Amino acid sequence: MAARAPFNEHHVIIEGSTRHHGIALWPPPSNDPHDPLRWSRWLKISALLSTAICNFTSNFAGAGPSVAVPLFQMEFMKSVGDVNSLLTQQFNFLLLGLGNMFWVPFAVKFGKRAALITSMALLFAVLCWTATAKTFNSLLAARCISGFAASAGESIVPSIVSDLFFLHERAGMMSIYVIFTASSTALGPLIAGYIVQYAPGTWRDYVWVSAALAGFNLVVLILLYPESNFHRSHVAKQPTIAQKEHTVSGADKTKGFSSQLDSLGENGTTADTHGVQHVDHIRVPWTSIWFSFLRVDHQVSLLTVAVRPLIALIHPAVVWGIFVYGASLAAQVILIFALPSLLFPPPYLFTPSGVGLMQVAALIGFIVAMIGGGYVADIITVKRIIKEGGVSYPEQRLLALIPGCLISPAGCILIAFACAEKLHWVAIAFGFGMISFGTVYAPNIAITYVVERYQDIAAEALVIINAFNNLVAFIFLYVAVDWIQARGWIEVYMILFMLISVVTMAAIPLYIWGERLGARVEATRIHQKFLTTKYNDQDSN
Repeated sequence: MAARAPFNEHHVIIEGSTRHHGIALWPPPSNDPHDPLRWSRWLKISALLSTAICNFTSNFAGAGPSVAVPLFQMEFMKSVGDVNSLLTQQFNFLLLGLGNMFWVPFAVKFGKRAALITSMALLFAVLCWTATAKTFNSLLAARCISGFAASAGESIVPSIVSDLFFLHERAGMMSIYVIFTASSTALGPLIAGYIVQYAPGTWRDYVWVSAALAGFNLVVLILLYPESNFHRSHVAKQPTIAQKEHTVSGADKTKGFSSQLDSLGENGTTADTHGVQHVDHIRVPWTSIWFSFLRVDHQVSLLTVAVRPLIALIHPAVVWGIFVYGASLAAQVILIFALPSLLFPPPYLFTPSGVGLMQVAALIGFIVAMIGGGYVADIITVKRIIKEGGVSYPEQRLLALIPGCLISPAGCILIAFACAEKLHWVAIAFGFGMISFGTVYAPNIAITYVVERYQDIAAEALVIINAFNNLVAFIFLYVAVDWIQARGWIEVYMILFMLISVVTMAAIPLYIWGERLGARVEATRIHQKFLTTKYNDQDSN
């Protein structure tokens, strides 16, 4: 059966391959010795891990003290509400969002390496301040500034994935970033539970552990992450009318996408780059990594870069990504910080270490979601590309939502009734694991989709997604404890069930009409003025 290839600037034809899940390398690497796509495999993985740990460190430091509520009350003579304002990171989340608006323009102008090293050095200093804070207000101020310092990795690391990896690798590699980000919110309270219960310094000892982790992260960044900013020229252009009418037959697919499918040049020329099967790696000297810091891009206008994330909100896919990530994050974060008040009193009578052990369920959910939303999602996407005769476009990524789309909403229902009726802790643990699965699975696919659809403005799109995610988390956390006490678990988590279900189902119209909506938005004057030119100083004038 013939399959029509709907061409536009986001559609490319990629040759088949016996490797790379069945397709050739995309985007094709350039001949430039600074192209990060040509780095060796071990350097790419080392760079990704050293940068992904930034998110792990910040969330580990932020989430862990949630198990020490009674200790904060006694030490600072504060009410439960005051301690929750500190531990639920309300203002920490707010500054996490606002900080993105500073760090990403900084990274574009001066380099991602400079931004991450500077932010991690600041986080290390702030955690040392936190561990030695003598007053509640000093501790609250330190938590706020730590949110600003921690925000750098949230938008920068996903764009590093796009810098370093090919199409068939991105969801799998993005899942490493997401699992580091999400698992830290589980490992933090798990480890903190034991430190708070058994270490003489209680919560302060935990903060010192977090500071040591930040110091280690700073050293790893300096040693293993080379600057990955690189201006890549476009290979795929708008096809000719003849190419738009081209129909891919089953015989074409059987023959590995015949030579006709290689034609994608602007003037009907052959684009051999669409069949790249191998990349020649370049050697990056250690000294060029260790002794580099700033890489100033003199073409970049900071004002233009700062405005572009706000303009990215005109794109439906970006708005969808905000709600997918925000709803999933809210469901998990509210549960993390509400669990202690549920599990410390009767009938559960959990110790701090017992509350921490509940995070094992979250870790299991994260690991399963990392596999499903990463490696399996890449395979689903590539199989769809092959089925459509090698035609690749971003909306194919959305099909990977189907296998796991019901798990997180079902987890919200289970948590609502298990916590309201005080069922056995195993039921709460199962619901926690299901919600944690959703925190990684759908957001990972959504982020990968947004990055692929808006490669030119990927950093800006991720900035605004993370800014609004943290704003959503701030709003929910600001009212969460009082809301649960006033209205109960069922109302809170049934509303979250509705939100997660609606935003997941919104992927259906996005898959069907997302291309057309995107094309209309890209034709608007505001998009043409602010989002089609790359950071030129003259464009801001």
